[in-house]
Amino acid sequence: MRTMKRWVLAGAVTGVVVTLGGCKDAVAPSADDTLLTNVAAVAADATLEDVALATSPFGFGALPTPAQASTLATRIGTRSVTFYDADGNVQSAYDSLTTASIHFTLDVSRQVTRDTWSASVARSRDMTVSGLEGHETTRTFNGSGTETVSRSRTASDGTASSYDMAGTFTYEDVIVPVPGSESPWPLSGTITRHMTVNVVNGPNGDRTRDVTVVVTFDGTSTATATVNGRTIQIDLTTRPGRFPFRGAFGR
Repeated sequence: MRTMKRWVLAGAVTGVVVTLGGCKDAVAPSADDTLLTNVAAVAADATLEDVALATSPFGFGALPTPAQASTLATRIGTRSVTFYDADGNVQSAYDSLTTASIHFTLDVSRQVTRDTWSASVARSRDMTVSGLEGHETTRTFNGSGTETVSRSRTASDGTASSYDMAGTFTYEDVIVPVPGSESPWPLSGTITRHMTVNVVNGPNGDRTRDVTVVVTFDGTSTATATVNGRTIQIDLTTRPGRFPFRGAFGR
């Protein structure tokens, strides 16, 4: 049986993203640095959203209560969920012992604005979570999706620029402890994003570039993002209103 619901996604993502436009380097970054950093910022936002999704019990129990939902940032979307037993038979509801896998589709969109930075984000996911039968300790996520992100920024001199991104992403064996585990961070696996970025009025004028981001998990609270061969560490513990990176963007 397939169910459709309107829901609020848990996780502190929006507060993280809105601070990115306010970060300044002591040395002015190159146009390439700026473009790749923007893509890395979007990948970090998406990773925090992915982790919040994977570590929440959204597909297995009730949605957040009104009291819980009122404390969350507004990320509204729709989902469809189908439950399967070990033989691939569809189940009418989730069963903690006999459900072996869940297939779900999820559409999420949100608008973020703060100071001179704004972004409009839309993501669609088509996912399967497996390894659920019995008293499991981990769950494995595989799937794919599409996304569009529009970011705009106004510099102190009044110059406005925009970064419009569109692309696809793939989850490969992202293994996550069950909700309530002592350490909630993904144990292994990757999320790969292929983005086409259109820059309008950037440091080097208008340009288009293809960028690949690979996010790798290792069981710690830090994920490694490789952006066209350059690396940055994503802090999965990032609180609302804080910058999501650890260290500098590597070469």
